[in-house]
Amino acid sequence: MKSILQVIKEGRPVLFDGAMGTELYKRGVFINRCFEEANLTAPELVLSVHRDYRDAGAEVLTTNSWGAGRYKLARHNLQDRVQEINKQAASLARQVAQDSLYVAGSVGPLGPRLEPVGALSEHDALDAFREQMEALIGGGVDFILLETFGDAAEAAQAVRAARSIATSVPVFASMTIDMSGNPLFGLTLEEAMDRLIEAGADVIGLNCSVGPQPMLRAAKRMHSHRSDIPLLIEPNAGMPRQIEGRMMYMSTPEYFATYTKYYLQEGVRFVGGCCGTTPDHIRSMARTVRQYRAMCTDHDFAGEECAGKGLGDRGPSEISGAGKTVSFVPIGSKSGGAKPEAGKAEVERIPFAEKSRLAAKLAQGQMVYSLELVPPSGTTLDTIIDKARIAKQAGIDAINIPDGPRATSRVSTLVTAIMIEQQVGLETILHYTCRDRNLISMQADLLGANAIGLRNILCITGDPPKLGDYPDATGVFDIDSIGLTRMIYRLNGGFDISGKPIGKPTGLSHGVGVNPGRANFETEMERFRKKIDAGAEWAITQPVFDRAVMEEFLDYIERNGLHISIIMGIWPLSSLKNALFMKNEVPGIEIPDEVIQRMEHCASAESAREEGVAIARELYESLKGSIQGVQLSAPFGRIDLALRVIGK
Repeated sequence: MKSILQVIKEGRPVLFDGAMGTELYKRGVFINRCFEEANLTAPELVLSVHRDYRDAGAEVLTTNSWGAGRYKLARHNLQDRVQEINKQAASLARQVAQDSLYVAGSVGPLGPRLEPVGALSEHDALDAFREQMEALIGGGVDFILLETFGDAAEAAQAVRAARSIATSVPVFASMTIDMSGNPLFGLTLEEAMDRLIEAGADVIGLNCSVGPQPMLRAAKRMHSHRSDIPLLIEPNAGMPRQIEGRMMYMSTPEYFATYTKYYLQEGVRFVGGCCGTTPDHIRSMARTVRQYRAMCTDHDFAGEECAGKGLGDRGPSEISGAGKTVSFVPIGSKSGGAKPEAGKAEVERIPFAEKSRLAAKLAQGQMVYSLELVPPSGTTLDTIIDKARIAKQAGIDAINIPDGPRATSRVSTLVTAIMIEQQVGLETILHYTCRDRNLISMQADLLGANAIGLRNILCITGDPPKLGDYPDATGVFDIDSIGLTRMIYRLNGGFDISGKPIGKPTGLSHGVGVNPGRANFETEMERFRKKIDAGAEWAITQPVFDRAVMEEFLDYIERNGLHISIIMGIWPLSSLKNALFMKNEVPGIEIPDEVIQRMEHCASAESAREEGVAIARELYESLKGSIQGVQLSAPFGRIDLALRVIGK
């Protein structure tokens, strides 16, 4: 078998294995256990995962050692067993690989952050990395695989540690990215690449956090920046969805096979899978890799002339859906259902119809139209202000402003809403999450919003920080969206959450979100009932693509007497890739096969956009008599597509 260095030089495609952690969890290792300890306590279980990936066609087996550094092992009181656990990890993988497969020694981030952000010195980090890597190399790995690094500075220190041990052992340095395609801590993707290459990495990669489609766009950027550096791509099996209390990864093996083709066509030479991928995913990827090799010669690989040969069409030149977070809004009823505490004499509440222009239209049974605009990640608000002006001229009633969607950091929604209302004269619907503030801060913000004249609030629990740009940030979550709804109901009655009088009551019109297409419909409806009981006045659905799903939801609320105004979320698809991305990688979104088939038949990007608008418009026309409003999403900021759905 050729050395891994020869393989890197030749550029022939190589298939890695899939997830270890999620596979061990599926096979009985509880989430609160140290997965790496299984090397010692359940070696046959670890061997079974390696064997299944080998049999599926993987050419690289990755050791079960990602979290086997001293600091992460210390959480399980195993810090004195670093050498033993890592050597055994290498030994188990080698036992299955024999001399026919390569073994990658997996090393993950240490846990504590490096100075100056954290307290860990570079010297201590170097020492910890070396301790783990020496054991892996001593156990017989072919190369070191640095995985899931969000901090390029820490990854570069890990590369230096590997180089200080054995200069002849190749180092693959793989980062994790957000939906915009950048690492999690400050640098651009290109800047992070440069740091790792300077530190001595042989291969640069991406793994974890996002699914196949966002990683393809990132791979294009990487190849464009440094086409001379071999690339490794290992996406998650899409974004996990909660189904009956369990987190499930929904991207299919066939979907992975398609994106394996795109990766290879873009010059990626090492492919595999991360969280949620299974031996079935690797088996499908292996067929694509074999087919690709059959189309090319050794000369093609060495000169990168095979990119684009065979395997059908090239991958998409623009990836629709990547970087756009789907956040959803609500609007709706005439009265809240929460009751004041016994003995608490409420002041007179402001009638629903007098709270805002939006509330007045809802109270009168008129249709309302809202448009979602995401705040910028920088300091300039000119673009969102200009789009709000266009929306006002088109007859839109309100601008929806997401609050840190996907746990990202953007311009304050409060500031954005104030600027739009003051400069454009158009009402806003302020998304407000429970993730970032405690009860004290929430009440202060809501009182301030009311004082400045913001009247429409959407109550959202919020995505956990680990899904976003700052996974080490602390999620507060003193309450969830139900508790936030109850808090606003009490403020509207003249009392804070603890029952303390606040004087003049607030006049906030507040709504909630609901997902008609959630897999566990009864669980979703149970939470929806609680939101209504807590005082919700309206509701906005997540984007709907299936008329039958929406009709079932509307029939349910009618049969169960849930008297609340419903605004339906609509998203005009912009391409087939956009449709597949949302179907496979956005939790809670259901797109029927008929819609996918219609997008497949589009011959050009323009025809795909036209078809997406047509699909959305048909849905709107068929249901507008049964709903009280529409919440329009503007894919990639294309408000023209959104407005055309409703003929504006």
